[in-house]
Order: sequence, then structure tokens, then C-alpha cells
Amino acid sequence: MRAARLYGIRDVRIEEIPTPAPAAGQVLVRVRAVAICPSDWRLYVDGHAGGAPLTGPIVQGHEFSGDVAALGEGVEVPPVGARVAVEPSWACGRCDLCLEGRGNICRNVVFPSFPPHDGGLAEYVAAPARFVCPLPEDVGYVEGALAEPLGVAIHAVRLSGLRSGDAVAVLGAGVIGISVLFLARARGARRWSVVEPSAARRAWPAELGAHPVAASLAELLDAGIEADVVFECSGEATGLDDAVRLARPGGRVVVVGIPRDERIAFDMSVARRRELTVHFSRRSNDTLHEAIEMIRTRVVEFDRLPYRTYSLRDAAAAIEATGEQGEPLRSVVELP
Repeated sequence: MRAARLYGIRDVRIEEIPTPAPAAGQVLVRVRAVAICPSDWRLYVDGHAGGAPLTGPIVQGHEFSGDVAALGEGVEVPPVGARVAVEPSWACGRCDLCLEGRGNICRNVVFPSFPPHDGGLAEYVAAPARFVCPLPEDVGYVEGALAEPLGVAIHAVRLSGLRSGDAVAVLGAGVIGISVLFLARARGARRWSVVEPSAARRAWPAELGAHPVAASLAELLDAGIEADVVFECSGEATGLDDAVRLARPGGRVVVVGIPRDERIAFDMSVARRRELTVHFSRRSNDTLHEAIEMIRTRVVEFDRLPYRTYSLRDAAAAIEATGEQGEPLRSVVELP
């Protein structure tokens, strides 16, 4: 099969590699769409992402969907030919954290596209059957791939305890930030504000009813804006510090973005004096079915999301474009 393999910083090669065979409990997925996550871009430009260094050639891409091509031993559903989305955080189901219902922080998690496990920028991927979900006919492959970042947003909103009538602020209007806005709107937030430095990315939040949509934190603070819940989705080094300044006393902050620097600083005195609750959110946790249903029922309108498509041979260009943070919110590699 063809695959895009990352060998080193900005060194992606299209190669022929063996097609994986599904093991017991797995299905073989014929990949149709892969959305490129900023964490893919960071591994591509920095050689590490989220504390995971590149240790050898790897196939990137963890936001993907496709068709079931073969079944491993003991698997009966979904059947061969089914269109599916894939949850890429493959928890073991046996450790203490999994047994507590916290599979997103499983001690033995396998995450395709993070070293040393191959991901979806290939024609086929073998995935555990319990982490795939059928796609309804009216949900496209690209939307199916985007169910993963939507799941990240669903988990973050759950952690936040967001209630009807809360004022919400979102830092960063990428796919996850936009997903949080959809969810805040659906849950009856009374106001949702956004900070997004990229002018090309400010139109979407405004269209969803966000107000104000600011280029900087200072604009919101000058307008007297404060929020019951602040979602830090930008991944900027100043994100947490900005979030605590925007939260009202007694408010909540949820950190979703992953900064390139492993160590960051924030004003402890502000967080302490306001008695803020700060949650650090890790990926998603049993959200795939809910995410797909939200897409199907258009609670989340991903069919309108601006994205740019690439072929597998142009995978490097798709990853490069992800770092530009322009109006297309995702680069998507399609495999017909």
C-alpha cells in the first residue's frame, strides 16, 4: 500500500509499505479522508509533539475515516464495506484508569500517528473494532474524520460543567475552538466571545453568533468582558495566562490547546485571588458516537467548515499548510 512516512523534520516520503493484516479484535480500514491536526504539524516541524519525540519513520494522521475492508478474528461488526469513523485513542480497557471510566488517560494507550504507532496517512490502517463507529449515509468522510476533534471539544465541555446561561470565552478559533462554540450554543450559553489573532479565522465565530470576536485579549478586557467558562484552545504559550485573566471570580478554565513549549507560565495571583477552577483536558473520552450524531443532526455544521483538500502524494504540502493558520480550518488528505 502507499503511505506518507515522516523520516525527520520536514522529510515526508511517499512509499510502498506492507498492508497491515487485522489482528484478532481489529478491522482493516481503507482510509478515505485524513484531516491534519496541528499536532501533526508540530511533529513535522519540531521533531516532537506533546512530549512525544520522533524516534523513526512514522505514518502521521489520527483524524481519519474510511471503509471496513477486512475483519480480524472474532469481529462481526461493523461488516466489510461499512463506512466508519475511527477514534484514535485506543485505551487498553484493563488498567485502573480505564476501569474508572477515564480511558482518555489510559496508562497503556495506543495513539496512531504518535511515535511509534503509524496513523492514517496511508491507504489502510488496522484499528480495534471497538474504536470504530459506522457513518450514516448523510455524513461524509471528511465530516467523519472531523468527529475526532469534535470529540475533543465534547470532552472539554463536559469537564467544564457548562450550564445554560453561562458566559463562555474561547481562545483560538481552529476546529476545536469552533466546535466548542457550536456546543456552547447548543447548551444555551448566554454569550460566547472569542479571541483569534488570525483575521481570516474571525469570520466563522462571528457567523455563529460570537460577540465580541477580538484579535487580542486586551480588546475583550477593555470591553469589560469576563466569562464563567474559558476554553483555551489556541495552544499559544500565553494561552493559560490569558484564560485566567478572562475568567470571572469563581469561574472555570479548561486548557485544551497544547503549547509548543513544554513549560509555560501564568499569573498565579490572579488565579488564586479569583479562586478559579482549572481543568487540563486530555483528548476525548468515549465521545465518537455522540460526535457523529451531532454532525448528522447538524448541531455541529461541519459540512460548512472551510477546508482544503490534497492527494496523498501532496501530504507534505497539506501538513505545511496546517501551520499557516489561514481561513481553511483544516487541510484534508483524500484517498479516493
